[in-house]
Amino acid sequence: MARVRALVAAGGARVNGEVVRAAGRPVRAGQRVEALVRPELLRPRAIASDRPFRLTSAEILFRDQALLAVDKPPGLPTHATADASRPSLVGHVESFLREAGAGSYVAVHQRLDRDTSGVVLFATDPRANENLARAFSGRGVEKTYVALVDRPAFLPGRGLRVSAPLSAPGPGGARRVRVGGEGAKAAQTEVVVREVLADALLVEARPLTGRKHQVRAHLAHAGMPILGDPVYGDAGGRAPRLMLHARRLALSHPLTGQPLAIESPLPADFEALLARLRSAGR
Repeated sequence: MARVRALVAAGGARVNGEVVRAAGRPVRAGQRVEALVRPELLRPRAIASDRPFRLTSAEILFRDQALLAVDKPPGLPTHATADASRPSLVGHVESFLREAGAGSYVAVHQRLDRDTSGVVLFATDPRANENLARAFSGRGVEKTYVALVDRPAFLPGRGLRVSAPLSAPGPGGARRVRVGGEGAKAAQTEVVVREVLADALLVEARPLTGRKHQVRAHLAHAGMPILGDPVYGDAGGRAPRLMLHARRLALSHPLTGQPLAIESPLPADFEALLARLRSAGR
């Protein structure tokens, strides 16, 4: 709907031969409405920039009889969307399991934003669900992210804790999570500065709670929006996408109780931008 409004505002619609730029203008019976439409431009920007992906054994970070951990690429939704033809990580996992003759049962207890890369853990045995759900809903999973963020005017110490309550996005289809406000829930994120670059920082973030967009919102609240984040304040051209990577998950195995740590290497686009930022400071 937003793309249709943009089409009208750009002069792509006429009523009785007259260009109309107000999307909310009513029309009357008998009026002739014409629109110059390029269907490819009406696709949401996220869908238009989805990246092709095929799940193979190379992207499997961990697998046993109960769990499957995948190295999610950027540019791929975790869950299926309203567009049934649009690929998702869950759909790829189901296909991978079917092709391997392991059924297609997949339980989702975690999600990453479309442009966030890194570790995503699934249950492939229903017996793992209860303990895995309890771990993710409480503090039974240690999550470690790495991010490239805008360098603030005043550098923080090597470590800080961001404690800012977060509430759901506002009305009208807003995507941005709000800091504070009615119904806000407590949220805490530990942030460690790993490297100071010329005009950016490489940071490690460990969310101690599990709120929507928590790492993105907290880093922006601290004056360090993630490079390439169009929602929380850094949509400039320095980054090809949201530079946030889920580096590590650590938890107790939901069936055996044994400690389990799963790690994902930095993807190529993250490494490339980091190298450019390092070179710029020399």
